[in-house]
Amino acid sequence: MKTFIRLTGLILLLISWAGVRAQTFTNYTTGNGLPSNSVSGVAVDGSNVKWFATLSGVAKLEDSTWTVYTTADGLIDNSINCIAADANNHIWAGTDVGVSMFDGAQWVSYTSADGLVNDMISYIADDPDGSVWIGTVAGLSHFDGTTWTNYTSSNGLGADYISYIAIDDNGDKWIGTWLGGVSKYDGTTVTTFTTADSLLDNSVIAVAIDEQGNKWIGTYYGITILDSLDRFVQNITTEDGLYNIFVRDIAIDAKGIVWIGMYDDYTQDGGVSRYNQSIWSSYTVSAGLVNALVRRVAVDKENAVWVATGNGVSKITIDDSGIQNIRESGMTISPNPADGSIRISGVTRDVTMKITDLTGKIVLMQSLGTGAVQADISRLAPGLYLVQFYRGTDVFVTKLIVR
Repeated sequence: MKTFIRLTGLILLLISWAGVRAQTFTNYTTGNGLPSNSVSGVAVDGSNVKWFATLSGVAKLEDSTWTVYTTADGLIDNSINCIAADANNHIWAGTDVGVSMFDGAQWVSYTSADGLVNDMISYIADDPDGSVWIGTVAGLSHFDGTTWTNYTSSNGLGADYISYIAIDDNGDKWIGTWLGGVSKYDGTTVTTFTTADSLLDNSVIAVAIDEQGNKWIGTYYGITILDSLDRFVQNITTEDGLYNIFVRDIAIDAKGIVWIGMYDDYTQDGGVSRYNQSIWSSYTVSAGLVNALVRRVAVDKENAVWVATGNGVSKITIDDSGIQNIRESGMTISPNPADGSIRISGVTRDVTMKITDLTGKIVLMQSLGTGAVQADISRLAPGLYLVQFYRGTDVFVTKLIVR
């Protein structure tokens, strides 16, 4: 299970500033090829092609070439609510009148007449076995290519309005519902988690599962984390690093970095927050995001993050780990893990070192000269610490384990 660290405001501000230094935004609108700037979803297929759900059809971006699909090409409707790519590289587009599937050559559509539990589609998730799970406003449908199987609250789901679907490494389905919490379906049994189990809210908007099996459950009150054994770990709000608490989507990249899309209907303010090994950074319109109305986020095969908004799409690329790692400074800490003392090598000019504990409290602050410098850590209790080096306007961050 990951360790989650609450940082004090000053440290969080400084590290967040360091974390956004290397990001690049590339924005796309109708001027670039989107059929509409109102984008409700984004999917990345197995070939790293990007697909966008818009108010005016489905848009495909392959390298730099745009292709648009509408009802003229076989879509059941042009107003697309959600989009997904399955394990067979088929594209699924959900609408208010059914769902359409593109096999690379043609679109095939399905409605309640074919077996869907309801025609108003809210979310689509691909199963590694090649099947798809389709959330609607009145239940959940599973389609294996031949057979439809439907689930509702009568089968144990927390509620019938399905807002999100995620699948963990065990094949368990995590089904976010509106007003009914999040339900886990293991193929036989449904278990539902609500505010009685420490969820921040019973309307679950997003679910993401990290490499340790932790479940990141997004609501309009922040994020609740359950561990690999489904036990409560922590609730995360603005006090911990979120830009705001109105979570719209969560995605986790191949490096384990968590990306959270947020939008507050009341203030009409939104953005993307990034969590990287206890370091929080946030990105807004002022940083380059195309629009504040963030709806969905997705990560491509190159770890670029695609953000669907109410006025276009932003691609965020980070050329490093999201903070200036100590390796980039030319400095090294040895030994690590350590006890007694540490040696900081490669200091080329005046540097201030701060070491903080897991609460963000500064436990050691020292000015470093040039060359190799010793620091006495004998008074530090065993555990994990964050080390920050301030050199002019640059901030470098690393971890220190004290034995």
